[in-house]
This record gives sequence, structure tokens and C-alpha cells, in this order.
Amino acid sequence: MDCLTDDLPLLELLCAADEVRVPGELESSCPHENAPDAVTDTYVVDGGRLLLTLWHGRLHEVIYRTPAESVEDASRRNDRLFAHYGQGDGWTEILDNGFGRTYRRTDQQRYALWGYAMDITTFGTMGFHQVKW
Repeated sequence: MDCLTDDLPLLELLCAADEVRVPGELESSCPHENAPDAVTDTYVVDGGRLLLTLWHGRLHEVIYRTPAESVEDASRRNDRLFAHYGQGDGWTEILDNGFGRTYRRTDQQRYALWGYAMDITTFGTMGFHQVKW
């Protein structure tokens, strides 16, 4: 059974900013609140919104604000997203704080957050993670 989150765009972290193609409408673009020289673009896509953070001319973070209609849909969506952003590497759960889970890719080059309370999934580079926090 298909749902809106089955067709979410899969982007390539660290690709050049001018190579980013999102099949949706740009809703806003603003400076990142915690990272100097970073800009966050918000796109409206089928199923919700994507927030893309561009820093030093490259894509460093993708936030999927695309709530699923069921636990099964969320699981299927997350399996697809974690497989794509894992690029063949696995993920290790670092923390579950009761609202969400934090992960590190086994090569320690990427992080992921799944805020299950609001069903928001984030993928990013560790270089950007260190700057934004």
C-alpha cells in the first residue's frame, strides 16, 4: 500500500548547493539560527516539508517533516531513508530520550535523529553537527 512518504526525495549530503534538486516549491530561505554561514531552505513537498541546510556551498543537513499516517508507514519511510543516507553503512543508536532517537552511522561521518513524538527525521554530516550544537 502506497503512502505519501513512499516517494519522498532522497538527496545526496555534501553535494554542491547548485546541484540540489527538490521536487517541490521553495517556501522560505533564511540564515540558520545556530550555524554561521549556513542557510536553511524550506520546501513544500508531497507529504509535508523538507528543510535543507546549505553550508559552505554544500548540502549538510536534510530534515524530513513528513509525518506518516501509521506506525507501519513511518517504519517503512525510515527504513528507506536510513538505507539511503547510510550508503551501505549501518547505524548505531546512541540515545533514546523518550521523544526521539539519535543515531551515528558506523563510519562516524553522519548523524540521524528521529523525533518520534513529532515524526521528524533528520540526516546530516558530523562536521555540520559539531558547528550547529
